[in-house]
Amino acid sequence: MKNKVIAIALALTTVTWAVPFVGSAATVEELQAQINALLQQIAQLQAQLSGQGGTTPAAACFTKALSKGMTDAEVTKLQQVLKTDSTIYPEGLVTGYFGSLTEAAVKKFQAKYGIDQTGTVGPITRAKLNALYCVTPTTTPTTTVTPTPTPIVNAYGTLSVQSYPVSNPQTTLYGGNTYETVAAQYKATGSDIIVKKVAVKITDVDGADSFPWQAFTTISLWDGSTKLAEISASQANAIETTFADVYTYNIAGLNWVVPNGQTKVLTVKATVVSGIPVALNNQTFSFTLLKDGIVFTDAAGVIYTSASGSDLTSQTLTITTAQSAKVTLATAADNPLATNVIGSTTGTSRIDLMKFTLKTEDVSATLNSASGLIVTIGATSIQPYVTAIELWDGSSLIQSAAPVWENATDTTGVVTWSNFTLPAAAGTTKTLTVKAQIAQLPTDYVGSNAKYFKLTTGPTFSGIDANSNVVNSTGTVTGNEAYLFVKAPTFAFGTASFTSSGPTDYPQSIGNAKISFSITANGGSDIYLSNSSTYTTAKYFKGGVETSAPALASGFTCTSGAYTDTNGYRIPAGGTANCELSATLQLTTTTSGAYYQVQVASVGWSLESTSTPTNTQTWGWDNFKTGLLYLAY
Repeated sequence: MKNKVIAIALALTTVTWAVPFVGSAATVEELQAQINALLQQIAQLQAQLSGQGGTTPAAACFTKALSKGMTDAEVTKLQQVLKTDSTIYPEGLVTGYFGSLTEAAVKKFQAKYGIDQTGTVGPITRAKLNALYCVTPTTTPTTTVTPTPTPIVNAYGTLSVQSYPVSNPQTTLYGGNTYETVAAQYKATGSDIIVKKVAVKITDVDGADSFPWQAFTTISLWDGSTKLAEISASQANAIETTFADVYTYNIAGLNWVVPNGQTKVLTVKATVVSGIPVALNNQTFSFTLLKDGIVFTDAAGVIYTSASGSDLTSQTLTITTAQSAKVTLATAADNPLATNVIGSTTGTSRIDLMKFTLKTEDVSATLNSASGLIVTIGATSIQPYVTAIELWDGSSLIQSAAPVWENATDTTGVVTWSNFTLPAAAGTTKTLTVKAQIAQLPTDYVGSNAKYFKLTTGPTFSGIDANSNVVNSTGTVTGNEAYLFVKAPTFAFGTASFTSSGPTDYPQSIGNAKISFSITANGGSDIYLSNSSTYTTAKYFKGGVETSAPALASGFTCTSGAYTDTNGYRIPAGGTANCELSATLQLTTTTSGAYYQVQVASVGWSLESTSTPTNTQTWGWDNFKTGLLYLAY
């Protein structure tokens, strides 16, 4: 069989060399047909030989563009693989020359696999050929076994790096905590990239006088929330560049993949030592991701030791002792206003004196004492009645203590709370209430505008935070006057309106205000209200400043729940009346244009009908006011 193939080949050679000398004995077309016939016989004989056992055709890998007219070893490979499918290349000629038959076969191959039918082997066609035929040949004893194709694509890639902000930037690093120091965005081009090693440089920014292992315990690499690797920031792992100044840490053993054409972010985190030496407190460092300290490979297996771009350095980072909790006090929005409070002649009573917020930041803390709370009274006669000042967290009593007075005539008492436990989680705000416990009042007790008590200075809380730091609160809070009565009215704001009117020439020269509120008679006694503008009246503010000229005309009426009395109105014991204070302000000068506001100034009341009220209440009216209204003449 082999001899027959050789004989045909020699005949073909003879025919080929004879072409120039045949003259007109045969046309060129006839000679070409004879050559093609001989080539087809060779191909058929080669196929018969391959069917007798042995090795499969060698792997056919393509690396260049192929087109009609070329003679190349890869054209030979192309013809060899195309002839394996008789529907694509029925001629099966393997000549190494890219002619019309090969071009037609390539088009059929492209049509079969959905590729544009150009007839040339470009990048897309070449990739498909490599995927199908660029495989390692296998040896079989007598039969041909088709191996599972394993693509081998020699793809070369590059890796670039650019700056990327850390998600939680911090420049002050506290002992015992882990922080993001620097981040970089890496992009793979041309191939998937596998990062094997990263180098991180740590520099002592403020001078060559400290070592990174004194300040940090570990250095770690992160892809989002996934930790890729972590090493000890020990002296053994450090590569010294400058003594006590610049050190590099190589973090190896990675297999971090950046897909071709995509970007990924790598973040470097560092954990600060828990016990920072005094000499190292407030030292500054920086972290740098080195572009020349990276090791990566591409899909072709090439190893690289540098990324394109530049080194990326963090901000200057200051390390300091363990972070402390920050506890801040502030007056609550619903802090009780100055008001009348009702005591009891049959037992003790409890009243709200102050509400404040306690805000905890950075680190959780546990508070266990509070001092410096000052109680002020308006008259020494009520000193015995304030028996305890209590701290409440919602419905839970935290601690209670009696005011300490220097003597019986002292008008200020000091309260100290101790030996309690008040957890305060970082990032939370508590609203705490201070209450006063009032002793049973004598049956002949009579309140007045001098018999009040208030918290004039808020407390300072102390405790310990989660980092074992001593914590003291900051911020000042104060309460308002609580006027102690047995029988008295209490007031609740309702609504307020303030509108303008006036003649045609001065349409905004008159302001008409109405303030409505409810009044409740407490203590088992009727309450008598004066409707005289001498005792029950309003006041106004111009540009935020209380003003008396021009004069304000006011009137007081109760629309329900009260009975008309010679001197005003009577509210039955335990009843609630709805009343309204009206006021009119009329401008008369051209310089009076401004924003105005009207507020209740006082309400006269008594426990019996009288033309001169026993009490002219001037307190508790801060919220009983209208909105702002622009008036002008």
